Amino acid sequence: MAEVRYRAMRIWWVRAALGVVFVPVSLLMLGSGVMLLSTESVAGVLGFLLCLSLVLFIGLVWFVGTRIQFLVDDEGITIVHYVRTHRIPWERVAVIEQSSSYWTTGAAVVVLREPAGRRITALATTDRMMLYRGENPFDTVRAGNAPRYPTLAAIEAHRRRIAAANARMQGRQDPRALH
Repeated sequence: MAEVRYRAMRIWWVRAALGVVFVPVSLLMLGSGVMLLSTESVAGVLGFLLCLSLVLFIGLVWFVGTRIQFLVDDEGITIVHYVRTHRIPWERVAVIEQSSSYWTTGAAVVVLREPAGRRITALATTDRMMLYRGENPFDTVRAGNAPRYPTLAAIEAHRRRIAAANARMQGRQDPRALH
């Protein structure tokens, strides 16, 4: 397992903070459902099933909604979106850019070699997620279109990988290429 050089999101604290809200609400809903179930009527059973389905829905939103991550290590980049995970080795990366579109402003965008030009945007690196990453949102106002921390970390790791590959091709070992 490669050492993680940069992690954009540490989801444990976001899940814990949301859990403080979601767990009591879920327990209240389940309690209400059990009370409805004790009425021994069809409406009570349907009410219980509705409460149970709402609790399951809240749990699903809680887990899937806090899943996004962006990891940079010596072997490549891992982009975890809400449902899908992309593990991209450095050999497949053509270039790393920064998004300037409205919804994904500031996000790191990985452009792949194959299929040519395919772009994968890391949602965990958008300016909208800065507070969750523990960054100062006012830095973006001062920085303008300058690359953000996640994009800079990915570009630096990619440069190290390219330098190491070039050193190997020339038959020498560059001690600072991967360190």
